[in-house]
Amino acid sequence: MAFGAPLGKLVVTPGESRDAAPVRLTTAAGCPAAATGYFATMNGPGLPGAGIVIVANGDVGMTHDAPFEVPVALTFKDLAADNNVTFQGKYELSLHCIDSFSQQSFGAFTGSVDFGTDARYVAIGEAKGPQRPAAPLMPSVPETASDPTPDPDAAPEPSTPEEIWPEAAGAETGGAQPFLYIAIGVVAGGALIALGMALLRRRPSKGDNDA
Repeated sequence: MAFGAPLGKLVVTPGESRDAAPVRLTTAAGCPAAATGYFATMNGPGLPGAGIVIVANGDVGMTHDAPFEVPVALTFKDLAADNNVTFQGKYELSLHCIDSFSQQSFGAFTGSVDFGTDARYVAIGEAKGPQRPAAPLMPSVPETASDPTPDPDAAPEPSTPEEIWPEAAGAETGGAQPFLYIAIGVVAGGALIALGMALLRRRPSKGDNDA
């Protein structure tokens, strides 16, 4: 597959580090408008003539009007182990802008890294990026002041004192009922006694009937 015309520089982050460090590649611009995806390769001593793929075919984060950043799938240390090679010397990294369906290439961004004998690498020239990424690949969504979506697992908030302290509510209502019943019973009993005494007073005596 023809890789097309050069599109610009490819920046490597970290610009200098051990081969076990996670690596990101940043393009100098966006892919051509006709491109629908990308992939990245690595070429150099000990590798096949066509190189090895270090970023699989994808389109996550790709833009057409601004630089974009993609992570390398594995560290250089793991890539060397998977390909049974020791990286030493200069290697070229290329990010190819392609048509994802036909694999037609619309050009590539390129940068180079140099490996020493101490399991370290350094990006060469304009390819040397910062030691740390400036921002995460997927920025976190800012938290909002309120969440309108209710949580189905959340317990409902009580709205009345009875719901908060049902024991206290029972003490104020049901707990007073026995005293009310006793008071009614006392009043009713007193009324019956008074009624009985009144009837006794009104009953005529035997002497009155003989007269």
